[in-house]
Amino acid sequence: MNKKNPKISVLMSVYNGSSYLRESIESIQNQTFTEFEFIIVEDCSTDNSAEIIAEYAEKDQRIVVIINKENIGLTKSLNKGLKIARGEYIARQDADDVSLPSRLQKEALLLEKHPEISLVSCDIELIDSQGNFIGKCQRTCEPDLVSWYLLFYNRLAGHSQVMFRRQLVIELGGYDENRRYSQDYELWSRMIDVSKIAILPETLLKQRRHSESISASKSSEQKKYSLTQSKQNIEQLIDQEISLEEVEYLRGFWLGHWGPERFPDIKCIYCLNSILLKLYQSFTQQANLQKNVRSDLSKCLRILIGKQFIYWIQAPLTRQQGLLSKFKISYYAFIWYPSGVPTSWLRLCWKTLWGIPKIIVQPLGYRKIFMINK
Repeated sequence: MNKKNPKISVLMSVYNGSSYLRESIESIQNQTFTEFEFIIVEDCSTDNSAEIIAEYAEKDQRIVVIINKENIGLTKSLNKGLKIARGEYIARQDADDVSLPSRLQKEALLLEKHPEISLVSCDIELIDSQGNFIGKCQRTCEPDLVSWYLLFYNRLAGHSQVMFRRQLVIELGGYDENRRYSQDYELWSRMIDVSKIAILPETLLKQRRHSESISASKSSEQKKYSLTQSKQNIEQLIDQEISLEEVEYLRGFWLGHWGPERFPDIKCIYCLNSILLKLYQSFTQQANLQKNVRSDLSKCLRILIGKQFIYWIQAPLTRQQGLLSKFKISYYAFIWYPSGVPTSWLRLCWKTLWGIPKIIVQPLGYRKIFMINK
């Protein structure tokens, strides 16, 4: 009799991950949802990762170990795991992160109830090398807006917290093995073209920030791959070539780089607005051809873009930039979101006259909470 396939295949690739590997493995073993297999690809570590994995595999029959004969990297290792996975859903887990106990249960439940969604992510708690809390990464937004944000950056903010439908990813060819870094962002960009992605308004993963992580040790290379993917996403939508510098300004526009050192000149602002207009027109045209898209998506996008310009109005400036720059920004904010400009200037004047402490602002997409109807 054939062994029953598990509902979920948890997929982890390990290379020299011994420092945090035990805690990461145990966070999966201690899930409230237990119907899973745990595929761990050991990618020729030079530390004692292999021994740690073998120790856990001997005690837990759900663990399936793949030992690479040579170091092939994360992308190829993940594809190797995908090929043998038997679960309907794939849950990613990195060897230094910690999944909260209800993560698999809650993500699988969403995929069960919403067949139109192919991937689910969540908000993230950031921890340091000792496991201490250092911040939160809140990326929740409506599913109809995930594809918009993915044009500019990896809205999901990580790889280790996602769960996706295995069959769709197999049909899409798996991870692109030409991508050494940002392979997750590249895959999400392909998936969003054929399905929806949801981000739960709940923290279900602790993402560890430490000096040995790829984000820290290979940040410049990772950024290059990521910006190149954003460039490809944008050019594909508007059918027009843009520079990496323009892509970086667009990313900063949405991620909230509002300080004086990132404040663009008026020529750059004009260029950004022109690209945003083309993106907005192409995006809404495509959305109108799709089913089950919110009817007021066009209005929602206009407000989103307008509010991003408004954050520039509220941002501190150098003496050389002055109020004139804010007036110029106000013009573009008014085009997108007329009713928001007077309010922003009233707040600015009130803050200036009465010396109210600077308001910490965040882009709208970071604050908006979306709850899927159950």
